Parts: sequence; structure tokens; C-alpha cells
Amino acid sequence: MYEITLKKGGVDKEFKKDFINVEDNLLAVEHQVRQSAVFSDEKRRLDSKAHRKLNESYLQMFVDMYAGQFTVDDLKQSDMTVLNTLNDLYIAALGGEQEEDESEKKEQ
Repeated sequence: MYEITLKKGGVDKEFKKDFINVEDNLLAVEHQVRQSAVFSDEKRRLDSKAHRKLNESYLQMFVDMYAGQFTVDDLKQSDMTVLNTLNDLYIAALGGEQEEDESEKKEQ
């Protein structure tokens, strides 16, 4: 489950995503293609405007994955723990797996 907490109207609100669906995978793959296009282009690789646009589309992807329950601006105002959860969601939507951190390895 991918849970995030965002401040909406001055109140903390929790949003949950129980599973990754096919649309999530498609959105993640589309973003990966946009990302590859920027990094493979000599001129755009160092263009801050191209990176800003790419980052905005990354955040929009999560808005779409959570069915528009919040906005890109809501995500921009969140703390980094939200971004960490969304990054995990992105990797999982692409079919990847998270590496175990040291504390998880010790528990096993």
C-alpha cells in the first residue's frame, strides 16, 4: 500500500493506493520515455526548463495515479517523505523492486 499525507486546506489528509493497476504501469512507462528523451538529447540534458517540465510531468503522473484526489501544487508543498513514497510507487509501477535497507536485512 502506498500511503501519503498531504495538507489540504490546512488539514492533514491521508491518501492511500492499495495496489498498482495497469494504468499506473502505462503512466510510469510514458514518464520513463519522456525522461529518456530528455537525457539522451545533448541540448535538453542541461536545459533547466526541460528538467522543470519533466519534473512537473512526474508529479502529474502521481496525481493521475491517485485519480486526481490532490494537485501537483499539493505535492510540491509536501515534505520529502511523500516524495520517497511516490518514488517507490514509480519503481513498483515499472515492475521494479525496492532494495532492502540495512535495518530490514538485520531483521531477517
